[in-house]
Amino acid sequence: MILMTFILILLVSQNAYAFTLIIMGNTLLDYYEWGIFENPKHWFPKLTNFVLKFLFGMGPYFYKKFHQQDHSWLMRKALYIGWYLLFSVICIVFYSVLNLIL
Repeated sequence: MILMTFILILLVSQNAYAFTLIIMGNTLLDYYEWGIFENPKHWFPKLTNFVLKFLFGMGPYFYKKFHQQDHSWLMRKALYIGWYLLFSVICIVFYSVLNLIL
C-alpha cells in the first residue's frame, strides 16, 4: 500500500509539472533550472538535484528537447502536448497494471 502511494505521488507530480509547463513554459523551466546545481561536489546539492529530477524531471527534459528543434512555437507546443497526453496515458496504464499485480 505504501509503495503504491509512493508511485502514485511520483506519477502525479511528474504529470502536474509537465502540464504546468504547457501553461507557463520557459518561466517555469527557468525556475526548475535555477534549482539544479551544476557539477555538485557535496552530498546536499546532489540530493537536491536527485529529488528535483526524480519528482519533476520528465516534463523539463522533453520540453527542452522540443524547444531545441527548429519548429515554430505552435508546432513545439503541439508536439509537447502530444507527448504529454501520451505520457499521461502511459502513467495511467502503468499504475493500473501495478495495482493489479500488487
